[in-house]
Amino acid sequence: GIRHCNSSSHHETPLSKVAQHTQSSDMQNRAIAMTNTDDISSLSSRALSAAKLSVRTAVKFPSRYIPLIGLLLAITTISLSILLNYIYEHDVGVLPFPYISDIARDAPQAGVFAFGMTVTSCIIIWVVVINYGKIKNDISALSCSAEGKKRNRTALLVGLMAAPNLGLLASFDTRRCPDLHLLFVLLFFFPCVIYLFCVKSIYEHLLRRATCIQDKGGTREAEARARKSYISLRTSLWWKRVICNTFLVSVTVYLPVGMYFVVFWLDLSGIFPPPQQVGMSLVNDWVDYTRDLAVHTVRAIAQHVSVFCLYAFFGSMYYDFGDLEFFVIQD
Repeated sequence: GIRHCNSSSHHETPLSKVAQHTQSSDMQNRAIAMTNTDDISSLSSRALSAAKLSVRTAVKFPSRYIPLIGLLLAITTISLSILLNYIYEHDVGVLPFPYISDIARDAPQAGVFAFGMTVTSCIIIWVVVINYGKIKNDISALSCSAEGKKRNRTALLVGLMAAPNLGLLASFDTRRCPDLHLLFVLLFFFPCVIYLFCVKSIYEHLLRRATCIQDKGGTREAEARARKSYISLRTSLWWKRVICNTFLVSVTVYLPVGMYFVVFWLDLSGIFPPPQQVGMSLVNDWVDYTRDLAVHTVRAIAQHVSVFCLYAFFGSMYYDFGDLEFFVIQD
Protein backbone atom coordinates (compact mmCIF):
# COMPACT_ATOMS: atom_id res chain seq x y z
CA GLY A 1 0.00 0.00 0.00
CA ILE A 2 2.82 2.36 0.80
CA ARG A 3 4.60 1.45 -2.34
CA HIS A 4 1.42 2.06 -4.22
CA CYS A 5 1.09 5.43 -2.59
CA ASN A 6 4.72 6.18 -3.27
CA SER A 7 4.34 5.11 -6.84
CA SER A 8 1.28 7.24 -7.04
CA SER A 9 3.11 10.17 -5.57
CA HIS A 10 6.01 9.36 -7.89
CA HIS A 11 3.66 9.53 -10.86
CA GLU A 12 1.91 12.71 -9.70
CA THR A 13 5.04 14.81 -9.78
CA PRO A 14 5.59 14.78 -13.61
CA LEU A 15 1.90 15.39 -14.18
CA SER A 16 1.96 18.41 -11.95
CA LYS A 17 5.00 19.67 -13.83
CA VAL A 18 3.19 19.18 -17.12
CA ALA A 19 0.18 21.01 -15.76
CA GLN A 20 2.36 23.84 -14.55
CA HIS A 21 4.12 23.92 -17.91
CA THR A 22 0.75 23.95 -19.69
CA GLN A 23 -0.48 26.77 -17.46
CA SER A 24 2.69 28.78 -18.11
CA SER A 25 2.31 28.14 -21.88
CA ASP A 26 -1.28 29.29 -21.73
CA MET A 27 -0.21 32.44 -19.90
CA GLN A 28 2.48 33.08 -22.52
CA ASN A 29 0.01 32.53 -25.36
CA ARG A 30 -2.42 34.90 -23.69
CA ALA A 31 0.35 37.46 -23.33
CA ILE A 32 1.30 37.05 -26.99
CA ALA A 33 -2.35 37.27 -28.00
CA MET A 34 -2.75 40.43 -25.93
CA THR A 35 0.39 41.84 -27.55
CA ASN A 36 -0.89 41.01 -31.03
CA THR A 37 -4.25 42.53 -30.16
CA ASP A 38 -2.50 45.67 -28.98
CA ASP A 39 -0.49 45.78 -32.22
CA ILE A 40 -3.60 45.31 -34.33
CA SER A 41 -5.48 47.94 -32.39
CA SER A 42 -2.56 50.33 -32.70
CA LEU A 43 -2.40 49.68 -36.45
CA SER A 44 -6.14 50.15 -36.73
CA SER A 45 -5.94 53.41 -34.81
CA ARG A 46 -3.15 54.56 -37.11
CA ALA A 47 -5.17 53.65 -40.18
CA LEU A 48 -8.20 55.43 -38.80
CA SER A 49 -6.13 58.50 -37.98
CA ALA A 50 -4.63 58.42 -41.50
CA ALA A 51 -8.09 58.10 -42.97
CA LYS A 52 -9.21 61.03 -40.87
CA LEU A 53 -6.24 63.08 -42.07
CA SER A 54 -6.95 62.53 -45.80
CA VAL A 55 -10.63 62.46 -46.73
CA ARG A 56 -11.37 61.77 -50.41
CA THR A 57 -14.55 63.44 -51.58
CA ALA A 58 -15.85 62.77 -55.12
CA VAL A 59 -16.92 65.95 -56.88
CA LYS A 60 -18.59 65.74 -60.29
CA PHE A 61 -18.08 68.63 -62.67
CA PRO A 62 -20.02 69.03 -65.95
CA SER A 63 -16.98 69.31 -68.20
CA ARG A 64 -18.99 69.03 -71.40
CA TYR A 65 -20.19 72.60 -70.88
CA ILE A 66 -16.67 74.05 -70.85
CA PRO A 67 -16.13 73.95 -74.66
CA LEU A 68 -19.67 75.24 -75.10
CA ILE A 69 -18.92 78.21 -72.85
CA GLY A 70 -15.74 78.96 -74.81
CA LEU A 71 -17.64 78.76 -78.09
CA LEU A 72 -20.39 81.09 -76.94
CA LEU A 73 -17.83 83.53 -75.51
CA ALA A 74 -15.84 83.67 -78.76
CA ILE A 75 -18.97 84.19 -80.88
CA THR A 76 -20.25 86.86 -78.47
CA THR A 77 -16.89 88.67 -78.52
CA ILE A 78 -16.72 88.85 -82.32
CA SER A 79 -20.41 89.77 -82.64
CA LEU A 80 -20.09 92.54 -80.06
CA SER A 81 -16.98 93.87 -81.81
CA ILE A 82 -18.85 93.98 -85.12
CA LEU A 83 -21.77 95.77 -83.44
CA LEU A 84 -19.52 98.37 -81.80
CA ASN A 85 -17.67 98.88 -85.06
CA TYR A 86 -21.00 99.54 -86.78
CA ILE A 87 -22.23 101.89 -84.04
CA TYR A 88 -19.07 104.01 -84.05
CA GLU A 89 -18.79 103.82 -87.86
CA HIS A 90 -15.15 102.84 -87.95
CA ASP A 91 -13.52 102.09 -91.28
CA VAL A 92 -12.66 98.44 -91.87
CA GLY A 93 -11.12 98.91 -95.31
CA VAL A 94 -12.23 98.01 -98.81
CA LEU A 95 -12.55 94.26 -98.40
CA PRO A 96 -16.06 92.81 -98.82
CA PHE A 97 -15.23 90.32 -96.04
CA PRO A 98 -12.86 92.21 -93.74
CA TYR A 99 -10.34 90.46 -91.53
CA ILE A 100 -11.71 89.73 -88.07
CA SER A 101 -8.78 91.58 -86.50
CA ASP A 102 -9.54 94.72 -88.54
CA ILE A 103 -13.03 94.82 -87.08
CA ALA A 104 -11.52 95.21 -83.60
CA ARG A 105 -8.55 97.49 -84.22
CA ASP A 106 -10.22 100.68 -82.89
CA ALA A 107 -11.56 101.51 -79.44
CA PRO A 108 -13.81 100.49 -77.76
CA GLN A 109 -14.16 97.20 -79.65
CA ALA A 110 -10.39 96.64 -79.44
CA GLY A 111 -10.65 96.31 -75.65
CA VAL A 112 -13.69 94.04 -75.88
CA PHE A 113 -11.94 91.85 -78.45
CA ALA A 114 -8.72 91.59 -76.43
CA PHE A 115 -10.54 90.73 -73.20
CA GLY A 116 -12.92 88.23 -74.78
CA MET A 117 -10.24 86.38 -76.71
CA THR A 118 -7.92 86.27 -73.70
CA VAL A 119 -10.61 84.59 -71.61
CA THR A 120 -11.39 82.29 -74.54
CA SER A 121 -7.72 81.27 -74.71
CA CYS A 122 -7.87 80.31 -71.02
CA ILE A 123 -10.93 78.16 -71.69
CA ILE A 124 -9.12 76.51 -74.63
CA ILE A 125 -6.29 75.58 -72.25
CA TRP A 126 -8.86 74.04 -69.93
CA VAL A 127 -10.42 72.08 -72.79
CA VAL A 128 -7.01 70.85 -74.01
CA VAL A 129 -6.11 69.53 -70.54
CA ILE A 130 -9.47 67.82 -70.04
CA ASN A 131 -9.32 66.24 -73.47
CA TYR A 132 -5.82 64.94 -72.69
CA GLY A 133 -7.00 63.28 -69.48
CA LYS A 134 -10.10 61.82 -71.12
CA ILE A 135 -8.15 60.34 -74.03
CA LYS A 136 -5.52 58.99 -71.63
CA ASN A 137 -8.19 57.08 -69.73
CA ASP A 138 -9.78 55.84 -72.95
CA ILE A 139 -6.44 54.55 -74.26
CA SER A 140 -5.86 52.68 -70.99
CA ALA A 141 -9.35 51.19 -71.13
CA LEU A 142 -9.26 50.11 -74.77
CA SER A 143 -5.64 49.17 -75.38
CA CYS A 144 -3.01 47.17 -73.57
CA SER A 145 -0.23 48.84 -75.60
CA ALA A 146 1.23 52.34 -75.46
CA GLU A 147 -0.04 53.27 -78.93
CA GLY A 148 -1.58 56.74 -78.93
CA LYS A 149 0.01 57.97 -75.71
CA LYS A 150 2.81 59.91 -77.43
CA ARG A 151 0.35 61.55 -79.79
CA ASN A 152 -1.83 62.47 -76.83
CA ARG A 153 1.12 64.11 -75.05
CA THR A 154 2.08 65.89 -78.28
CA ALA A 155 -1.46 67.21 -78.62
CA LEU A 156 -1.35 68.46 -75.03
CA LEU A 157 1.98 70.25 -75.55
CA VAL A 158 1.01 71.83 -78.86
CA GLY A 159 -2.42 72.86 -77.57
CA LEU A 160 -0.89 74.58 -74.56
CA MET A 161 1.55 76.38 -76.86
CA ALA A 162 -1.17 77.59 -79.24
CA ALA A 163 -3.86 78.80 -76.83
CA PRO A 164 -2.07 81.82 -75.22
CA ASN A 165 -1.29 83.26 -78.66
CA LEU A 166 -5.00 83.80 -79.26
CA GLY A 167 -5.12 86.33 -76.44
CA LEU A 168 -1.84 87.91 -77.57
CA LEU A 169 -2.92 88.38 -81.20
CA ALA A 170 -6.10 90.04 -79.96
CA SER A 171 -4.19 92.31 -77.57
CA PHE A 172 -1.68 93.47 -80.23
CA ASP A 173 -4.10 94.80 -82.85
CA THR A 174 -3.41 95.48 -86.52
CA ARG A 175 -3.43 99.27 -86.18
CA ARG A 176 -0.82 99.76 -83.44
CA CYS A 177 1.25 96.54 -83.63
CA PRO A 178 0.73 94.88 -87.04
CA ASP A 179 4.03 92.98 -87.00
CA LEU A 180 3.47 91.48 -83.55
CA HIS A 181 -0.12 90.70 -84.49
CA LEU A 182 1.02 88.71 -87.54
CA LEU A 183 3.64 86.89 -85.46
CA PHE A 184 1.08 85.72 -82.90
CA VAL A 185 -1.32 84.76 -85.71
CA LEU A 186 1.34 82.40 -87.05
CA LEU A 187 2.10 81.06 -83.55
CA PHE A 188 -1.58 80.36 -83.02
CA PHE A 189 -2.71 78.80 -86.31
CA PHE A 190 0.31 76.61 -87.06
CA PRO A 191 0.17 74.72 -83.71
CA CYS A 192 -3.62 74.47 -84.08
CA VAL A 193 -3.13 72.51 -87.31
CA ILE A 194 -0.88 70.04 -85.48
CA TYR A 195 -3.26 69.82 -82.52
CA LEU A 196 -6.34 69.10 -84.63
CA PHE A 197 -4.64 66.35 -86.61
CA CYS A 198 -3.14 64.76 -83.48
CA VAL A 199 -6.56 64.54 -81.86
CA LYS A 200 -8.10 63.18 -85.07
CA SER A 201 -5.40 60.52 -85.27
CA ILE A 202 -6.01 59.45 -81.66
CA TYR A 203 -9.76 59.21 -82.29
CA GLU A 204 -9.04 56.92 -85.25
CA HIS A 205 -6.99 54.68 -82.95
CA LEU A 206 -9.78 54.63 -80.34
CA LEU A 207 -12.35 53.70 -82.97
CA ARG A 208 -10.19 50.83 -84.23
CA ARG A 209 -9.78 49.48 -80.69
CA ALA A 210 -13.49 49.85 -79.89
CA THR A 211 -14.41 48.04 -83.13
CA CYS A 212 -11.90 45.27 -82.36
CA ILE A 213 -13.38 44.74 -78.89
CA GLN A 214 -16.89 44.46 -80.32
CA ASP A 215 -15.81 42.06 -83.08
CA LYS A 216 -14.18 39.77 -80.52
CA GLY A 217 -17.36 39.69 -78.49
CA GLY A 218 -16.12 41.83 -75.63
CA THR A 219 -17.94 42.10 -72.37
CA ARG A 220 -20.58 44.69 -71.71
CA GLU A 221 -18.17 46.49 -69.40
CA ALA A 222 -15.55 46.76 -72.16
CA GLU A 223 -18.12 47.97 -74.66
CA ALA A 224 -19.41 50.52 -72.17
CA ARG A 225 -15.88 51.78 -71.52
CA ALA A 226 -15.32 51.96 -75.27
CA ARG A 227 -18.30 54.27 -75.67
CA LYS A 228 -18.37 55.80 -72.23
CA SER A 229 -18.08 59.50 -73.07
CA TYR A 230 -19.13 59.70 -76.72
CA ILE A 231 -22.57 60.10 -78.18
CA SER A 232 -21.11 58.27 -81.17
CA LEU A 233 -17.36 57.81 -81.59
CA ARG A 234 -17.75 57.04 -85.31
CA THR A 235 -19.83 60.18 -85.94
CA SER A 236 -17.46 62.32 -83.89
CA LEU A 237 -14.49 61.07 -85.89
CA TRP A 238 -16.26 61.66 -89.22
CA TRP A 239 -16.94 65.29 -88.39
CA LYS A 240 -13.41 65.82 -87.10
CA ARG A 241 -11.98 64.49 -90.35
CA VAL A 242 -14.06 66.96 -92.34
CA ILE A 243 -13.13 69.84 -90.02
CA CYS A 244 -9.40 69.02 -90.02
CA ASN A 245 -9.14 68.77 -93.82
CA THR A 246 -11.08 72.00 -94.33
CA PHE A 247 -9.01 73.76 -91.70
CA LEU A 248 -5.74 72.66 -93.31
CA VAL A 249 -6.77 74.04 -96.72
CA SER A 250 -8.10 77.33 -95.36
CA VAL A 251 -5.07 77.96 -93.13
CA THR A 252 -2.72 77.17 -96.01
CA VAL A 253 -4.48 79.82 -98.10
CA TYR A 254 -4.77 82.31 -95.24
CA LEU A 255 -1.24 82.24 -93.82
CA PRO A 256 1.81 83.58 -95.67
CA VAL A 257 2.83 80.02 -96.51
CA GLY A 258 -0.04 79.82 -98.98
CA MET A 259 0.04 83.39 -100.25
CA TYR A 260 2.45 82.58 -103.04
CA PHE A 261 0.15 79.89 -104.43
CA VAL A 262 -2.87 82.20 -104.23
CA VAL A 263 -1.05 84.98 -106.04
CA PHE A 264 0.27 82.56 -108.65
CA TRP A 265 -3.20 81.10 -109.26
CA LEU A 266 -4.79 84.54 -109.59
CA ASP A 267 -2.12 85.58 -112.01
CA LEU A 268 -2.69 82.53 -114.23
CA SER A 269 -6.47 82.50 -114.06
CA GLY A 270 -6.96 86.08 -115.16
CA ILE A 271 -10.05 86.37 -112.95
CA PHE A 272 -8.61 89.36 -111.10
CA PRO A 273 -6.03 91.88 -112.23
CA PRO A 274 -2.62 90.41 -111.36
CA PRO A 275 -0.67 92.07 -108.56
CA GLN A 276 2.26 94.27 -109.39
CA GLN A 277 4.76 91.66 -108.23
CA VAL A 278 4.35 87.93 -108.53
CA GLY A 279 6.93 85.76 -106.82
CA MET A 280 8.47 85.69 -103.39
CA SER A 281 7.03 89.12 -102.56
CA LEU A 282 3.74 87.61 -101.48
CA VAL A 283 1.92 90.77 -100.37
CA ASN A 284 3.01 94.21 -101.49
CA ASP A 285 1.23 96.11 -98.71
CA TRP A 286 -0.12 94.79 -95.43
CA VAL A 287 -1.98 98.02 -94.64
CA ASP A 288 -3.27 99.35 -97.97
CA TYR A 289 -5.44 96.52 -99.23
CA THR A 290 -6.17 98.25 -102.54
CA ARG A 291 -2.74 97.25 -103.89
CA ASP A 292 -3.53 93.53 -103.41
CA LEU A 293 -7.30 93.52 -103.27
CA ALA A 294 -7.78 90.05 -104.73
CA VAL A 295 -5.15 88.44 -102.52
CA HIS A 296 -6.45 90.02 -99.32
CA THR A 297 -10.04 89.13 -100.25
CA VAL A 298 -9.16 85.46 -100.67
CA ARG A 299 -7.09 85.49 -97.45
CA ALA A 300 -9.89 87.14 -95.48
CA ILE A 301 -12.40 84.54 -96.64
CA ALA A 302 -9.93 81.79 -95.75
CA GLN A 303 -9.51 83.34 -92.30
CA HIS A 304 -13.25 83.25 -91.69
CA VAL A 305 -13.37 79.59 -92.77
CA SER A 306 -10.43 78.76 -90.47
CA VAL A 307 -12.07 80.39 -87.47
CA PHE A 308 -15.34 78.61 -88.23
CA CYS A 309 -13.47 75.28 -88.30
CA LEU A 310 -12.01 76.00 -84.86
CA TYR A 311 -15.51 76.82 -83.62
CA ALA A 312 -16.80 73.51 -84.97
CA PHE A 313 -13.87 71.42 -83.67
CA PHE A 314 -13.84 72.66 -80.09
CA GLY A 315 -17.63 72.94 -80.02
CA SER A 316 -17.95 69.27 -81.05
CA MET A 317 -16.19 68.28 -77.83
CA TYR A 318 -19.46 69.06 -76.09
CA TYR A 319 -20.60 65.66 -77.39
CA ASP A 320 -17.30 63.96 -76.46
CA PHE A 321 -16.85 65.02 -72.85
CA GLY A 322 -18.61 63.27 -70.03
CA ASP A 323 -18.82 64.54 -66.45
CA LEU A 324 -15.32 65.20 -65.18
CA GLU A 325 -14.90 63.43 -61.81
CA PHE A 326 -12.03 64.47 -59.59
CA PHE A 327 -11.20 64.13 -55.88
CA VAL A 328 -10.69 66.82 -53.30
CA ILE A 329 -8.23 65.59 -50.64
CA GLN A 330 -8.52 67.33 -47.30
CA ASP A 331 -5.55 66.99 -44.95
